[in-house]
Amino acid sequence: MTISKDLEQPGGICLDGEGTLYVTDVTGWVVEYTAGKTKPSTVITKGIDTPAYCAIDSKGNLWVTNIGGPNVTEYLKGETKPHAVITQGLTYPVGITIDHSGNIYVGNGGQYGEGPYSIVVYASGKNSPSRTITDGVTAPNGLAVDSSGTLYVANRTSNNVEEYRSGQNYPYQTLTDGLNDPIGISVNTRGWLYVVNAAFGSWAVVEFPPGSTKPSHRQISNGLLDAFDTAYAPPLLP
Repeated sequence: MTISKDLEQPGGICLDGEGTLYVTDVTGWVVEYTAGKTKPSTVITKGIDTPAYCAIDSKGNLWVTNIGGPNVTEYLKGETKPHAVITQGLTYPVGITIDHSGNIYVGNGGQYGEGPYSIVVYASGKNSPSRTITDGVTAPNGLAVDSSGTLYVANRTSNNVEEYRSGQNYPYQTLTDGLNDPIGISVNTRGWLYVVNAAFGSWAVVEFPPGSTKPSHRQISNGLLDAFDTAYAPPLLP
């Protein structure tokens, strides 16, 4: 299945527990597609300003990083107007992920994305940073967190993925094999990691088995053109 309706420059993607797909479009909106549909059910424009990535929290609320803000906007499930806006600590917000406790992680760069780089962490329900991660962070685009709270950061300029244990500010493991301009990342419930390579002409999704620093032999490249992000489809809710 291919989705193109109402997309001009698609970027970040995220899925909720019902399989609804959200796609950010840098032109200035976020498009929502009900599970299995190729035509949008909703287009969100309010509060959107050069959107980069998106994430869904445990309540099904949508969070979007806006480079043009610079800010992060929250949309309650089913709503198209921002419920909350985070601005503190942000200069060039790109990647975003949310753990099961509701902590929000935002990949942050300097003006025009040139650094200094960091991961800004916000405790659940808070608009000011609780801590900042800088060690091992270089151009943090795709972010993901697994069920144990391990944080994965795709660093484009270093061609690596850094892994941070829950609550830690220093990486414990680095992935480099098979990575070429990594920009998007996702992890499934079994711990398999999927990383998008954005190098021109070498677009691919690289798969890493749980805990491994070596990619599997399987890569996804067919149908990819200027790949940007990846999302793993969760099981449908009963």
